[in-house]
Amino acid sequence: MIRSLLTSEAHRDPYVWAAVLLAHFTIGAALWVFAGWWAALAYAGFELAQAGRSRLLAWDSLLDWCGVTLGVAFASHLAHGDRRQALAAVVAVFIIAAVGYAVRARRAQEAQ
Repeated sequence: MIRSLLTSEAHRDPYVWAAVLLAHFTIGAALWVFAGWWAALAYAGFELAQAGRSRLLAWDSLLDWCGVTLGVAFASHLAHGDRRQALAAVVAVFIIAAVGYAVRARRAQEAQ
């Protein structure tokens, strides 16, 4: 399943693209429980290694890392009682997802 997501076709599908971004957000929130803010740094190393092995575009790895980092920020701020900052992380990831979805949906429609 993961290999199928590492294709350029998967990144053209608006739903798959947005779902993967939100999954990275969730992964970041879960990783924060185990590693705190170090999770974002460790994940950056993982994305660099993955980008090198799969030859994907750098922006995809950067975007995945942003999703994880926003998830880490969400969990951290929520745990420390800062609801406004936690909400800001949620809003940011949903804005990125909505814009990315809209762009891919428009491109798919234009291709037809």
